[in-house]
Amino acid sequence: MARYDAAAAGEAPAATFTPPDFRDVLAHLASGVAIVSCWDGQAPRGLLVSSITGLSVEPPRFLFCVRKEAGCHDALLRRPALSVSLLAADDKEEALRFASGSRAAERFAPERWRLQPGAPPTFRGGIARAECFVDAVIDTGSHSVFIVEAERFAFTPAAPLVAWNRGLAGLGGAEVARG
Repeated sequence: MARYDAAAAGEAPAATFTPPDFRDVLAHLASGVAIVSCWDGQAPRGLLVSSITGLSVEPPRFLFCVRKEAGCHDALLRRPALSVSLLAADDKEEALRFASGSRAAERFAPERWRLQPGAPPTFRGGIARAECFVDAVIDTGSHSVFIVEAERFAFTPAAPLVAWNRGLAGLGGAEVARG
């Protein structure tokens, strides 16, 4: 857990910090989570991302980041078609399958996934599912930024699954302020 000192609130940021310090900062940025998946030859591949955001409505684009060392990174570079599944609070177990390489054998069960030739592997759950194509990839050092455009999508209203402080939690039951 990141260091927290309530007495330090409002103080100026430290002049120097280490990469682990900055990882602690990023861990406290609450964000929605998604599974990004594609085919790698005949095998479905995928990973959990929390670095996803909507980029534009026209054209309909997402932006997400993938660590270059991730097992799915190179498959995403080779395949122009992929799916993005924005996860619901009820999808926590599926998210955990994709968050850990040790659970890779549990991924892509046909009862939870559409695995059809000619279409990217698509999760049957989630808040939204989009079939996308890669529009651009930007090299940013340790990560690649993928900009993808949605061609087809489906939406199912539900409470979202959120990543925060190196964990996952459903965001539900609380009133959402709308402005």
